[in-house]
Amino acid sequence: MGVFDKAKTVSHLGAEERGPYICLECEESFEVLYHSCPVCDAYDVRRAKWVE
Repeated sequence: MGVFDKAKTVSHLGAEERGPYICLECEESFEVLYHSCPVCDAYDVRRAKWVE
């Protein structure tokens, strides 16, 4: 791994833009926190920062 690869990994450059919340079941991202996922009805919606 080169210096630029490491910098890209740490800064998350080139990563898809995701919402601040993510469902752990279907991996859908959201801008707001839901109690249950509106896509798959799972109760595993969490802050994306905590999952990474």
